[in-house]
Amino acid sequence: MPRYTEKQYRLQMLAVMTVYVVLMLAEWPHVRSIPSLPWKIALALAPVIPVVMAIWLMAKRVMHSDELEQRLHLLALSVATGMICAVTLVGGFLCASGVVALDGDVLIWVAPALSMFYGVTHVWLRRRYGSTGCP
Repeated sequence: MPRYTEKQYRLQMLAVMTVYVVLMLAEWPHVRSIPSLPWKIALALAPVIPVVMAIWLMAKRVMHSDELEQRLHLLALSVATGMICAVTLVGGFLCASGVVALDGDVLIWVAPALSMFYGVTHVWLRRRYGSTGCP
């Protein structure tokens, strides 16, 4: 496999996240006021494209790393997924019982929360195992 450098990853991720931020600032405030359903759907889902590209870049970065780093990513993702599943399960039960009233808009925070748990767990695991990170 050809080497995928940290510099390449950071530049590509910066470009993708810039597109995401521009989309969120430019079109997201207007999504609810669009009368046409097809346009509303297109604008509502437009920010998903750069997020999916960012996930692909992260997967590419992991695939080009060594076995230890791959293991650390897998462990971090597993812990983050378990934590988010537990938190959303608690939230779901509290909503279903009427203790907490939440809108469906709260679902927009699942992916960022998963990413944050993953990042914190990955940093902790790298320090624990003494890894310096991806090549």
